[in-house]
Amino acid sequence: MFQTYKSLNWKTTIRNSLFHQYRRVIVTIVITLSLLIVYGCGIYTFNGSSLPSHLKTVEIPLFVNNSMEPNIADEVTQELNRQVLSGNQLRIVSKQGDATISGSVTSYENKPYSFSATETKQVDVDQYKVTIVAEVEFYDNKKNNELYKGSITGEGIYNFKTETETTGRQKAEKDLVKRILESSVQSW
Repeated sequence: MFQTYKSLNWKTTIRNSLFHQYRRVIVTIVITLSLLIVYGCGIYTFNGSSLPSHLKTVEIPLFVNNSMEPNIADEVTQELNRQVLSGNQLRIVSKQGDATISGSVTSYENKPYSFSATETKQVDVDQYKVTIVAEVEFYDNKKNNELYKGSITGEGIYNFKTETETTGRQKAEKDLVKRILESSVQSW
């Protein structure tokens, strides 16, 4: 009986030691991931020093509308202007900017997103999703260098019973512009 207790105590000691080692590794991983997330999120704005130092001004010409939705390119351009100005890092100019953000809206869709069933087994649309796709180019005019070029999608979900398509459209425009700025900054 004494032998069994001794071997059990030895196994418990090893188990506790392994548990503490694993716990230490897991805590280290969690802390590292948390720091990466916290410091990584700050990279996607025009605030602070995320822009190359030689870029002080930006031109934002009116986006071209290649979709079938009236006025969407105007609204995207206005939202882009608003968000760049609110970043307080770049000054918007009408010509000869240090950089240019240009693009075209290529697609606009408003489609059902989520559904529910009624007692009579009828399916109702609860939410719709507005999707806006744009081809965007961010160009460094001072160094004659393309900083970013690609297709970007913005989405806006709205509750069909309490909101209108305009709400979804505005959400999609804000999301699209946020992604345009994120993609532009990521390229550095």
